Amino acid sequence: MGYYTKHKNGGYRLFAEAGRDMNGNRVRKTKVVYPSGPRELKRMLRDFEIEVEESADVVSKTMSFKGLVEYWQKNFAETNWASTTYSKNMYVLEEILEYYHPRNIQEIETAHLVEYFTKERKAGRKSLVKKYEILKSIFKKATEWNFFDVDPMIGVDKPKHRAKKRPFYDEDEIRQVLAILDKLRWHQSLIIRLAIFGALRREEILGIGMDAIHLKNNTIDIKRALVYTNEKGLELKETKSGEARTITLPKELLEEMNAYYKHILKIRMELGTANTRPNPEDRNGEPIKTTLTDHEGKEVTMLFTQVNGEVMRPDSVTQFWGRIVDRFELKKISFHDLRHSSASLLISQGINMKIVQERLGHSNIKTTLNIYGHITQKDDELASDVFTRNFINRAHSGHTATGSTPKIE
Repeated sequence: MGYYTKHKNGGYRLFAEAGRDMNGNRVRKTKVVYPSGPRELKRMLRDFEIEVEESADVVSKTMSFKGLVEYWQKNFAETNWASTTYSKNMYVLEEILEYYHPRNIQEIETAHLVEYFTKERKAGRKSLVKKYEILKSIFKKATEWNFFDVDPMIGVDKPKHRAKKRPFYDEDEIRQVLAILDKLRWHQSLIIRLAIFGALRREEILGIGMDAIHLKNNTIDIKRALVYTNEKGLELKETKSGEARTITLPKELLEEMNAYYKHILKIRMELGTANTRPNPEDRNGEPIKTTLTDHEGKEVTMLFTQVNGEVMRPDSVTQFWGRIVDRFELKKISFHDLRHSSASLLISQGINMKIVQERLGHSNIKTTLNIYGHITQKDDELASDVFTRNFINRAHSGHTATGSTPKIE
């Protein structure tokens, strides 16, 4: 919307928005006029707005694609995506910019985007679905911001997602892992058991505070996730689904977690890092971050920390698990696949899929079914065996399950 201010010698300065320049910066046009009265001033402002609006389309479409991406990052992605989602997607965006770089957005048409994804497929590049989703977001918002009359991503087919079957441990392999736990450090043993017994993500395990453990009913609240990004460092966020959940764990495990906390608290008191002062320091005099503020504004002391009480980064779990796999010659799976091992075992033992979904923290049961469809296929075979045992095998030799031979006419 245009406006005006008084200017010297009885004149007025008109202002009107003219879109964005090639770098995504807002462009504002001005003009000094000398109307004979208020009515003519309003007419001049209206005419100036129309003039600028007609030229704004040309200005916005000469914006560079890189400028559009930076504008989208600043005005949408940074403020609407979770920090971990933003950080991961920016890696993918860098690859998009490496292979897709029109000079300005005026050159972009649907056919060009179709050709881009065709080349990506032929080159065998990865993350095509993620690249599609990022470009879809960029051009959808750009169309809403009037950089395009029609969204150029309309008509671009979404690449097919070819989900790979994730490796997991079966019951015997889980027993092998549990058998070596007494050879590990205490916190490592507890973290691995939480992944297996609770089907928890590493971020959820490291986000556990003592306020989440309920010894009376053997439950634990999964309501936080400890995440790390280069942009923001360590943060206590909501869980991946955005919803808290409560799961039941073996009584012995919860009691051991409580004993572990008392043990490390004693060590931290000896080191002077048990919150006995506002900002404990390490040997170099640097402040030690022993607590974090969660998404609800609550100051939380995590159960699993470094020896001095400093908050532990999630990738440290991945690192020690890799060393354990190599040291004990276990089947190579990622730490996250311990969670899949847990869910697979539950399903194979006949636990209701809805319960498994809630335990995993999936917001939609379709997600659970998509990931563990290979398990349910085996269950379907078992379902068929019910009829084989009860009807086919019990039928008389040479007869069908009904006990009679059909006539051939």
